[in-house]
Amino acid sequence: MTVFRALLTSPTDTSRLAQWLLLLGLAVSVCFAFITQNTYDTGDSINHYLYARYAPQHPLNLLHSWAKPLFTLLAMGPAQLGYRGLYVFQCGLVAASAWLSYRVAQGLGVPYAGLAVLCCYAAPDYFHIQFSGLTEPLFGLLLISSVALAVKGRPAWSAALASWLPFVRSEGFILLGIWVVYLAWQQQWRALPLLLLGYAVYSAVGAVVLGEPGWVFGRNAYPTISTYGRGGWEGWNTYVVGLLYLLGWVLTVLVALGIAELLRRATQRRSWARPLFRAELLLVYGSAAAFIVAHTLFWMLGIFGSAGLTRVLAMLPPLLAIVALRGLSLLCTLAKTEAARRRIVLAVSVLAVGFLFTGLRMQLRWQRDFGQPGDLALAEQAAVWYRQATGGVARPVSLDHPGIARALGIDVFDEHVRPLATVAGQPVLDKLPVGTMLFWDDWCSPVEGHLPLALLATNPHFRQRWEGTALRQADDPGGGSCRVVVFEKTW
Repeated sequence: MTVFRALLTSPTDTSRLAQWLLLLGLAVSVCFAFITQNTYDTGDSINHYLYARYAPQHPLNLLHSWAKPLFTLLAMGPAQLGYRGLYVFQCGLVAASAWLSYRVAQGLGVPYAGLAVLCCYAAPDYFHIQFSGLTEPLFGLLLISSVALAVKGRPAWSAALASWLPFVRSEGFILLGIWVVYLAWQQQWRALPLLLLGYAVYSAVGAVVLGEPGWVFGRNAYPTISTYGRGGWEGWNTYVVGLLYLLGWVLTVLVALGIAELLRRATQRRSWARPLFRAELLLVYGSAAAFIVAHTLFWMLGIFGSAGLTRVLAMLPPLLAIVALRGLSLLCTLAKTEAARRRIVLAVSVLAVGFLFTGLRMQLRWQRDFGQPGDLALAEQAAVWYRQATGGVARPVSLDHPGIARALGIDVFDEHVRPLATVAGQPVLDKLPVGTMLFWDDWCSPVEGHLPLALLATNPHFRQRWEGTALRQADDPGGGSCRVVVFEKTW
């Protein structure tokens, strides 16, 4: 009841509310970190974990373009505790982001700023992505931290921190452009060079370790033309619709109202003279808009490795929470009394949380979001069979599905573990050592490794040893099935 009493106090003093919501959100998240059987996705999420987990044995992982150097460095410690150690790390990142979202809202004078914490935890996809090895939570924390420093009147510190964004996700280079415009508009010329700090440090490290000072761009992991195709004109709304799945219905409506409220303030000439309005316009609204527009164009044109994945939006909730609160303040103008406004705020808060449990597609679903996916269940079954079949004696292994590597507990960067992408085609398959156990799956093997099952089934050098199938999602028979087949190279 303390939280609800705090909610019904002054809209400008919600610090206790923010503290209680943060403690509750963090406690629930950490509990889920030890309950969930899901990894958000079974590809990149696990791959990032593997890069961090084995970075001490393979230090060059810390300079891998795709793995993201800063994320790998910071996640390396938690990853040594296993996947759940990484989950708890991500929970901490989200908690810090939610708190800074509140502080930014407070600094901008947004009413009921403490509810920014609630908005972050009530965004279904943002809550879900805590239980992954993905880079979005860290990127979101660096982004909202940089905004918080700017709002607090620390432009140099803001620029210096923002300079590290590209080393968590490549979109950081786009957002640095937003900071250039903001700092120039504020005439903070001395802060501008600090936007190059992260690049200068990693270029120097690359010069020493790799002998390539220009490795950041020279070893870019994303091809100009995406191998995943393109969305074309039909893909123009992919990321707009993705916002609905990220935020849910209630927060999406509030964000739409928040955009309307910004437009209302933008029509007032006195707004443009206020430094905080310029910071909010560019760093909050501008960053979110630039991010969404950029990814929309990348997917429509099929460039920079875009696969049309809307999960990348999960770095935006700390910013969008501020926009949502602006929408809530606009909604409250419909009420004539303070008591009526408080009832609106309370009703919207209850709806935002309540909608999470409605079972709608864009809200949380237990089996889909926290149950074990079929391909990970198969990976564990295949790993159990492997240990029994080999009697615990290590064998050369070839695979491409990161979930199988995780289940086997093997170092995928070891020379005895060969990804299928390097053995696609008969001539290269012949070079695998006799006794190699090859784990074929029906997604990564044909898509990433370019290895069809028929090529193995008809190859006399390989003998099938094990096979398993399962529903991709246990409660969705219409969602298709997955398959893992294990072959042994016999001669």
